[in-house]
Amino acid sequence: MKDYYRLTTSKKQEIAQNLIDIFEKDIIPSADTITFICNWVYTDRSEKFKAYYDVWEIVLRNFIPKTKPILIRSIPRRSKAEYIASFTNTAYSAVRFGERKGYWIICDTKDCLPSLEINKGKYRNTFYPLSDVLKKAKANGGYGFSDRFLRDYGGEDEYIMKIDYSVMQLLKYIDYKY
Repeated sequence: MKDYYRLTTSKKQEIAQNLIDIFEKDIIPSADTITFICNWVYTDRSEKFKAYYDVWEIVLRNFIPKTKPILIRSIPRRSKAEYIASFTNTAYSAVRFGERKGYWIICDTKDCLPSLEINKGKYRNTFYPLSDVLKKAKANGGYGFSDRFLRDYGGEDEYIMKIDYSVMQLLKYIDYKY
């Protein structure tokens, strides 16, 4: 039997608040948050279960990022499904992850981020800069992440965002050769 990653409701709230506080209060990640981040990164989408998405739902409803990049996600085929996924802000990474085929979902966050006057808990189309957590960890002694994890994933430009085609573009990737 598979070992599923489970969290209590209070633990989900605790991890989500810690993820938000890393940027809003400049605190370090808790041990549970570090485990959550590592499990998220190491786990394939087909193996991610409700606990992951519940935490990210809380974070995305209550966190407004300070930057507004263009975010890209490579997908193998068209899909209308809305789900929480990893995005990148570099075309190089999108090409690499997409293996030079499929589709790109592109979101210009400065066009879709909510205004800061909206009440927390009701935000839509926000994202979480997971790569910035790892960059902060690398610059500050690791925060408890392993050296190998930071070396392998600290340079990735990973952002967590819910796919919402009402504010995103779906483009077919074409590998143009001269």
